[in-house]
Amino acid sequence: MLLNYQTMICELTGLDISNASLLDEATSAAEGMGMTYALSNFKRSKFFVSTSIFPQTIDLIKTRAEALGIDLVFGEVSEFPWDEAE
Repeated sequence: MLLNYQTMICELTGLDISNASLLDEATSAAEGMGMTYALSNFKRSKFFVSTSIFPQTIDLIKTRAEALGIDLVFGEVSEFPWDEAE
């Protein structure tokens, strides 16, 4: 069932990958960060994190990012400099 879900999401969104974690929100967010990092061949090590998400999600993302050597940038999505993003 999860494979069918992931396949459907990839087809609907045009994305190369999809996450269908059965884990809590914080772990799913950290998995997504790790998958994105791996997909970039470990070259893009700076990630934006919204300050609007749950504190426990931020804490787990920080823990995983530290272990992977990822730099986190925190802020509001509405203030993200989209023009400067690669």
